[in-house]
This record gives sequence, structure tokens and C-alpha cells, in this order.
Amino acid sequence: MSHARIEEVSDSDPEIDDPSSFLPSSSQHALQPMEMDTPAPSQRQQQSNPNPTLLSQPPPMSYHNDPQTGPQTRAAVKSHCTLYPLYFDSTRTRSGGRRVTRSLAIPNPLAYNLLLALRHILSTTPPHTPLQLTLEPDKTHPKDWANPGRVRVRLFSSAEDGHKPLHPAIPNKARLYTLIGQYLKDHPTKREDPLELKIPGLPVPENFLSEEGKIVAPRGWRMGSVLPVHSAAVSGGGVSENFFKEAMEEMKAMQGAGGAGGGGGMPDMSALQSMMGNMGGMGGLGGLMGGGGAGGGGAGGGGASGGGSGDGGKKAKGRKKG
Repeated sequence: MSHARIEEVSDSDPEIDDPSSFLPSSSQHALQPMEMDTPAPSQRQQQSNPNPTLLSQPPPMSYHNDPQTGPQTRAAVKSHCTLYPLYFDSTRTRSGGRRVTRSLAIPNPLAYNLLLALRHILSTTPPHTPLQLTLEPDKTHPKDWANPGRVRVRLFSSAEDGHKPLHPAIPNKARLYTLIGQYLKDHPTKREDPLELKIPGLPVPENFLSEEGKIVAPRGWRMGSVLPVHSAAVSGGGVSENFFKEAMEEMKAMQGAGGAGGGGGMPDMSALQSMMGNMGGMGGLGGLMGGGGAGGGGAGGGGASGGGSGDGGKKAKGRKKG
């Protein structure tokens, strides 16, 4: 199961990214340009039932389509606009991360489909001005941990050149959001769409496209029913509703009753938090669990204090009798 990465962002700020935190450290992590034509409906149907063992294209740590620039570097994409599937999710509110009107949003948007939308827009919106696109399938919005992936698009020139729109028909991000939303409404996400993003060495669950493999969100959780194969929520049976309890039991088994963790054989909360942080993009939840553990420790401390108070009460009673 892949481990998605949580990133801190602010929904109130359109330029939400801190590029130094997550851009490829060197050009070795970027792919060379490759053809990614939008598949015709017949092709999409043919791809809907691939061999569910290993997907077979180069791993897209990042993908870009500008043959002029060569391999990407930090400087090449740090100022590009960032698009997350969450921005177009009809199941989310504005405060929950959606950035288009509900009439332009769809359920289950995927990062790969955002890339297809951009390619379609650039090829059909005159004048046909190419823009640099980058797909980063391993990046995750903190409010959409189960749906990894984002797309970057170079929408404006550099600050030195006046930060001017590079496409005459797309003067700003609001217009771009509208065009993407219109494409997504005309091309709603299909159950087999996640298989179009091919990552080598990534096993596809045997029941991924079957009724048994349908993703059901645990009670109280908000996540799509169609997710990328490399999502932290895709593991054959989805996310366990009791994963906190299971994590605690696993830690207890590792440390034993006489472990070096908390009193009474309870697991070390810092170790548990670290483990939760590695559970496929649930670092924030791991932090919550760590806080809960600390609280539990406090409760345990309170119990010890209460026991001391009880001993003191017995002694006082004895003195009274004497």
C-alpha cells in the first residue's frame, strides 16, 4: 500500500504551495516528455479490464509535457498554479476545499482526469497555445488524504516578464477552473479511470473493479468511492473503521506488558504517532492519536494520584481512631 503525503495548505490562499517542501529534489525525479493523448471512448473501454497484476508505464513522480524545457527542476515549476481534485469535488463545501460552483463540480474527481481536462482545453481552445503541465501523483491535499495526486500548470509568465497570462483565452485561474469544471461535467469519472494512470510495480487489488472491491467510507469519514490505485484507502478491503484500535493492539503486541512505553504496558505514544504518520497520509490523524494517548497517560497519572489520595485518606482515618 502506498504512503500518501500530507501537506499543509490554506484554502483561503490560491497560491497554496510552499515549493521548497515538496518539489523534486533533482531533475532525476522528473520524467521526460511523453505522449499522453486523451483516449477515445473505445480505447477507454479496452483499458477498463487490464491484467490486474502490475501496471506497466514509467512511475510518474512527476510528468510534464513541455518538450522545450527538458527535465524539470525546482525552479521550473515552483511558480506554477496547482490544481487538486478536491477543488472540483461536488461532495465538498467551499469551506471543505471546493473552489468551483456546485454546478461545475462532480463526484470522484481524479488528478489524472484533471490532466486530461487540461490537455483537451489546450487543444480545443483557440489560439492553441501550449502550456507546461505537470502531474504529481504522490502529492496529497490534507483535506482529501484518500485521493492523492495534483496537477501543476504554468499559467503565467515569470515575475520578471510581468506575470502575464500565457494563454489569451485563460486570463486567470478562475477561468481555468471554469473550463476544467465544464470538461469534468461532460466526462464524469468512471469506475475504471484509476487504471489509466499506470505505475510499475504497483499491484492492483484483484477485486478493484468488482462489486466486492467498491470503496465504502468508514462512518464519519469523507472520501470518494473511486480512488487512485495508489491511494492509502485502497488495500483490498479499504480502510478499517477500527484502525486506531488495531494500531494500539499492534503496539501492545510489539512492546509487551513490560515494554518501555507508558505505564501498565500501554504502548509508547510517540512510537504510535510515528506509526500512524506512516499509514498512508494519515499523519494528522496520527498526531491526534498521539494527543489522545498523551491524554490517556494523563488520565493514568490522575489514577495514580487518586490512589495516593486514597492512601492518605486511610492514614487520616487511622489517626482519628487512635
